[in-house]
Amino acid sequence: MKSKLATAISVALLIAPALANASDTRPEIPFYDHTLPFDARLDDISARMSNEEKGHMISLFNKGVPRLGLKAFTPGEALHGLTSPHATTVFPQSIGLAATWDPIAVQRMGSAISDEARAQYHNGPNVHGNRDQVDQPGPLMFWSPVINVARDPRWGRTQEAYGEDPLMNGTMATAYVTGMQGDHPKYLKTAAGAKHFVANNEEHNRFYTSAEISEKQLREFYFPAYKQVVQEGNAHIIMTAYNAVNGEPAVTNKWLVNDVLRDEWGFDGLVMADYGSVALLTEGYGQGGLEGHGIYPSHKESAAAVLNAQTLDLDNTSIFRRELIQAVEEGMVPQAQLDRAFRNVMTVGLKLGMFDPEELSPWKDIPFETLTSFKDLALELAEKSIVLLQNEPVDGTPLLPLDKSALKTVAVIGPNAERLNYGTYSGTATDPVTPLQGIRDYLGDDVEVLYVPWTGSEAGFDHIDMSNITLLDDHGMGVWQAQYYDNSNAVGEPVAIGKTPNIDQHWTDTPPHESLGKAYGVRYTTTLIPPQAGTYTLRVKHVGGNAILKINDNVVMRAHGRSYEQEHVADFQFEANQSYTLELQSGRPSRANEHQISFGWRLPLEENQFEGGELEVAKQADAVIAVMGLSTQFERESVDRSAPGLPSEQTDMLRGVINANPNTIVVLQSGSAIETPFLKNRIPAVLQSWYPGERGGEAIANTLFGDNNPGGKLPLTFPRSWKDLPAFDDYDITKGRSYWYFDKEPLWAFGHGLSYTDFKMDKLKLKSKKVKADGTIDLSVRVNNTGKVDGDEVVQVYVVDKFDRSDKPQQRLKAFERVSVKAGKSETVELSIDVAELAYWDEKTKNWALGDRYEIRVGNASDNITLSETVRVK
Repeated sequence: MKSKLATAISVALLIAPALANASDTRPEIPFYDHTLPFDARLDDISARMSNEEKGHMISLFNKGVPRLGLKAFTPGEALHGLTSPHATTVFPQSIGLAATWDPIAVQRMGSAISDEARAQYHNGPNVHGNRDQVDQPGPLMFWSPVINVARDPRWGRTQEAYGEDPLMNGTMATAYVTGMQGDHPKYLKTAAGAKHFVANNEEHNRFYTSAEISEKQLREFYFPAYKQVVQEGNAHIIMTAYNAVNGEPAVTNKWLVNDVLRDEWGFDGLVMADYGSVALLTEGYGQGGLEGHGIYPSHKESAAAVLNAQTLDLDNTSIFRRELIQAVEEGMVPQAQLDRAFRNVMTVGLKLGMFDPEELSPWKDIPFETLTSFKDLALELAEKSIVLLQNEPVDGTPLLPLDKSALKTVAVIGPNAERLNYGTYSGTATDPVTPLQGIRDYLGDDVEVLYVPWTGSEAGFDHIDMSNITLLDDHGMGVWQAQYYDNSNAVGEPVAIGKTPNIDQHWTDTPPHESLGKAYGVRYTTTLIPPQAGTYTLRVKHVGGNAILKINDNVVMRAHGRSYEQEHVADFQFEANQSYTLELQSGRPSRANEHQISFGWRLPLEENQFEGGELEVAKQADAVIAVMGLSTQFERESVDRSAPGLPSEQTDMLRGVINANPNTIVVLQSGSAIETPFLKNRIPAVLQSWYPGERGGEAIANTLFGDNNPGGKLPLTFPRSWKDLPAFDDYDITKGRSYWYFDKEPLWAFGHGLSYTDFKMDKLKLKSKKVKADGTIDLSVRVNNTGKVDGDEVVQVYVVDKFDRSDKPQQRLKAFERVSVKAGKSETVELSIDVAELAYWDEKTKNWALGDRYEIRVGNASDNITLSETVRVK
């Protein structure tokens, strides 16, 4: 008697020739019968494939399996817009999206991005999706969002996350994923991948560090966003982190991936490795020359360890299609583990409809012109993201909004005035609007705009003068020591040692030392005392090889090798009369045709450098708009921030400008906190615009002149000083991390954000002050707009545990809602909190526990609570 599966396959073989629109490259096999269950289709295709072919399908950057019509999975990024060779819509960076406190708007953004992805996939030209330069449609699988809780503003990728609160991260990520994946009953619109699981919060040592975190803090602070995006957002991809957690690398951490993610939370999608993280398990291997975890003697053993741990399904190097297959053939890995990984990956492809006839796709008719078509949404999100940090009166009246009719001249200055910073993982927009252009467009011919280009970054780069170098040669001259290695990762013992007065090298056929072959590594080291204190700009130019710059053994710059010239810059705060050790490492792989490496720096500007154009226009103008802040030069993947607050040359300029004209507004662009008390003490009006996307300049102008009433709120604490923070590599949140435990006076608090109108909250009502453990806390509060301008307010509900328990936070955000209220009107907001969400992790019982009494606190910032009630849990 035939099994149901055998019968289904027999029927499929009969109908396969009639499958509509079947590609010529697809054989007529049951796998391509979309009417069959996924298991039947996977059984069929798995039985037809060799292990080597399966290895290709669970690796990125490959050619797929042409004989079976299987195209390779093409990865993509879509953090705040589709990254593509084509122009797309660029939305505000993630930290700005968090500042909207509007998950519905973020969900709409996710839907827009997936529209553009489907338009590219179905109706756009092919893209090069892998290193073998195989033409593929655009990606449908995306390595976004980033939901690592931004526990420290020094982290270079704070901009990519949704702030310092677990609920904020989880809610925004869930909204994004829901928008990306759609709500079709059969097909995923795209597959979103949440990353990096878990505690990936440092760039300078991310490849080898171990985050030491108690289970209690993991479950209460670091895990919740991932749990929410899995259980509420139904995310289909989770990417693990480079780092280890409590000594075990994330890629082999059975407890993290199997016990918690899969078994407890019910995740049934695919788990993938961050780029190169399987290779980092191998001794002597460094990602881009950095030290990895170095546990196993070869890539084969590393791959075997990962598959035997049953943690990963997909790798994004060649290891799973080479060394892993060797391990399977040699019996180091059971066949069942390869098949498990293969099925998990292919299941996501089936849910995306990648192997079904094109006409079955619900999104097949989205035209390619959809790309770049969501400019209005980009503007809306940019406006909603802007936070009014400060708006003090000048001559008795708040400086903002500016009254266009009362102005004759406006000065626009600052390093970000004519530059639109998108942040990392960004697409390319059409017709982007810079702040300067937005202000000019808004004012038209009615008001004269006086613009002074920023000169702080226009000086050239110089080699470090030998007089500043303290590592001396036999003649007392300052030098760099050069160590040469017979491998591109510069590991092991150097085969030769040399000296050079500066770094400016170009090698083609002849390596730097006669004992070296085509592949080699070089490490330059010196010590120096900077000629003056301040923020220095460091530049590395290179061709062919990677580049890693360390200062006092901390990585401040990292770049992968390319066949074309690259230039990378980073800023670093040097102190006077202090000694620093600099190390620049570069490696030439065997495939590189040439290798160039040069290094230089630009000194900080002297005091009063700006007693020129900026001060002159400040004296002439009715108001000054200074567009200041950071950029990816200061903070990005691979580069943690090296100095707090604004660069010194910016504050030096502002001191002169505010003295010349008290009507000065500062507009900040950054992906993290700006720790500059001078802004709060001296500047009357300060706007935080983050990295605001392609319509950022228009949003800024609309806000400055009152067409947009700012309603954004801070998704992270702005500390006054880095001295108020615990050590960067200390993951113990109880030592002052986030508003949960931060016990110093902040510059601006989590949740802070002002408005051009006045709000008052009242009539807090609880449906019941006694709730069951499996019940909900239902509450309502009235929001009154008592001012003269329509505006948005954010109702923020915090909970305080009114009972004894270990590591008790000061308060925790448990609900929020952004609400629009007309001038002179009121709106009632209703919110609900599951009592189970108030639980804490009991380390004795190794389980969740509830207290008996909680204070429900309502306000519009973590430091501005105006209403409270107490509930008891029965």
